[in-house]
Amino acid sequence: LFFMCQVLLYRIKRWYEDGNEYLLHTPDGKQFIYRNYYDSYWTPVMELIGCSHKPHDTCHTCISMMTEKEVSPTLIKKIVGHSGAMSLTEKVYTHVNVQELLEAINRI
Repeated sequence: LFFMCQVLLYRIKRWYEDGNEYLLHTPDGKQFIYRNYYDSYWTPVMELIGCSHKPHDTCHTCISMMTEKEVSPTLIKKIVGHSGAMSLTEKVYTHVNVQELLEAINRI
């Protein structure tokens, strides 16, 4: 599962309610693929603001921000989907409810 802040959740609900078969789609309703997003949206914004970040850099930022807010490493791994980095105890024996995950991501 992927958990997100309430602001992003609101935006995704709006996309979901627009009636298109794809959650993320181009303005003409076609499937939104990574390359399309990267070339049409990400790169122009990065050029406009004079940065050379990649989309994956946002994951680094999110993890860093949660760490600064003292979110537990186990919750961070569960939120960003890094199950491979989890110990056996975290994977099998640590149970976290959705509310805990939402509260953690909303700290940032």
